[in-house]
Amino acid sequence: MTILGIDLGTTNSAMAYVKNGQPEMIVNSRGERTTPSVFQKNINGELVVGSVAKNQYSSLPEQTVLEIKRKMGTDEKITVGETSFTPEQISAHFLKYLKQAAEDFLGEKITEAVITVPAYFSDAQRKATKIAGEIAGLKVERILNEPTAAAIAYGLDHPDSEKNIIVYDLGGGTFDISVVRLDKNLIEVKASAGDNHLGGMDLDRLLVDWVAEQFAEQYDVPLFSFGEASEITQRHARVKLEAENVKKSLSSELSATFNLPFLAVYEGKPISLDYTITRAEFEDIVRPLLEETLVHVDKAIHDAKLAPDAIDDIILIGGATRIPLVQQLVEAKFERMAKKDINPDEAVALGAAIQGAMKEDSLSEESSLMVIDVCPYTLGTDVLRIVDGKRQSGYFDILIRRNEPLPVTAKKIYNTVNDNQTTIDIGVYQGDDEDARVNDDLRITETPLIVDEIPENAAGKEKVEIMFRYDVNGLIQIEATVLSTGRTISQVLDAQRGIMSARQVKEAKLELFDDWEKSKLASEMKGVIRRAKKVRRNAEPQQAVQIEEAIQQLEYAIQETDVELVKTREEALLDLLMEIIE
Repeated sequence: MTILGIDLGTTNSAMAYVKNGQPEMIVNSRGERTTPSVFQKNINGELVVGSVAKNQYSSLPEQTVLEIKRKMGTDEKITVGETSFTPEQISAHFLKYLKQAAEDFLGEKITEAVITVPAYFSDAQRKATKIAGEIAGLKVERILNEPTAAAIAYGLDHPDSEKNIIVYDLGGGTFDISVVRLDKNLIEVKASAGDNHLGGMDLDRLLVDWVAEQFAEQYDVPLFSFGEASEITQRHARVKLEAENVKKSLSSELSATFNLPFLAVYEGKPISLDYTITRAEFEDIVRPLLEETLVHVDKAIHDAKLAPDAIDDIILIGGATRIPLVQQLVEAKFERMAKKDINPDEAVALGAAIQGAMKEDSLSEESSLMVIDVCPYTLGTDVLRIVDGKRQSGYFDILIRRNEPLPVTAKKIYNTVNDNQTTIDIGVYQGDDEDARVNDDLRITETPLIVDEIPENAAGKEKVEIMFRYDVNGLIQIEATVLSTGRTISQVLDAQRGIMSARQVKEAKLELFDDWEKSKLASEMKGVIRRAKKVRRNAEPQQAVQIEEAIQQLEYAIQETDVELVKTREEALLDLLMEIIE
């Protein structure tokens, strides 16, 4: 059984598997190696994802959801039409699409996957990603950090290497930097850093702002200030898409043009945009943002206890690393050229597939790898301290430090602070500053773990041992033991802000797999499918299998809302039925 490797990206997603010991990309039903992470309710009320949704974004912006990855792990609801979705539900639609495309490509059922996330994703974001996989009908075998996945792909191709590498990952919505030690078949992440709100889409926004400035100078009116609200939204969508195209063009051309005919009507006159921007102008606009990534690079190098000249290879992944200025900044930092033989859009999915094959033990002994990842955040709890002779609560006390190898377990003993205290509330926080006061932005848990039934005693006499465990999936377990009685409470952190309950997950899964049956295409094909099932009941065993496969192929095309594919597979099913009946 194949374990699918999935790169669930902010702007694009991809999938891969291992064949004969080597990872290979899987194309979707449109023959694409990457799938836009775009979700939409189309004009027929059907839920669609991928290129179909992206191509209709400029005409249906209010019905379209982009960049949902940035909302993972939050309790925000996204309304599309009259329906509200959680981020997990929308991500599940992408994963279901990829799962079905992989099944179509491989000709087998897919039930397991390794899904990648940014190294700097929080526990809540990781858990939300795992839930999205569950809703989509996948058992998520591993949540894998994206830079680590790329390092795995690199390590498989360089099995005898002994070197230090950096993986610089500038994707559509996030930035990660990891320092990795390759020691033959051992891949050890030494340190990671990053920013979950810095990526190619932020560069697109800067270009949108540039266009708005040009327009304001030319027409003396803000570009997004006139017309009906729906017109403004549609106008912004068109400019945003064009900004992405211009950004991509400037990676290979010295100039590019914003060409947007009939973008708006102002004072009764149609307005078209035709602005040319040079690569040099673009670089001036985005340089400050890109230089922010180097701050995180310095942090990771420092945490890895290495000097820049100790780095042997530079691996660039994420579509935004195609920007020449990105390459120049990173290469200047390390005074060496980046590797050019790695596809920045595919390395993460390939590495995830290899991780899946490692789980299956389907790699040869020569190709087998051992991977050691790190905890990207410092984790701790809140304690009371004596400051200037006064008791003050809410100070951050560290249990697990950033960049500890995974899995990691840490324990500390805490005392009661009041006479006859019978309970302790354990909050879990992530941060870096040991002297910081905790706040809701740092808190991981919705509510604290409550340790009760502590014997009444004088302040400081009763002791509670608190243990944090951070596993290879980046998920956290806490345990508290009252030392005088041995009473222990243990909990995997599920009750988090923004995380769906088990009941909500079950309901979302049922909705996801029922939605397609209510679509217009499904209604049109209902008669054909009913007829095919009737013929199947009386067919020979081999013929029954052929009919079942043809029905599944047609149902898959319906779920894809691909009209041409539905027609093709309807004809194939009808031809098969005619052959069998005759």
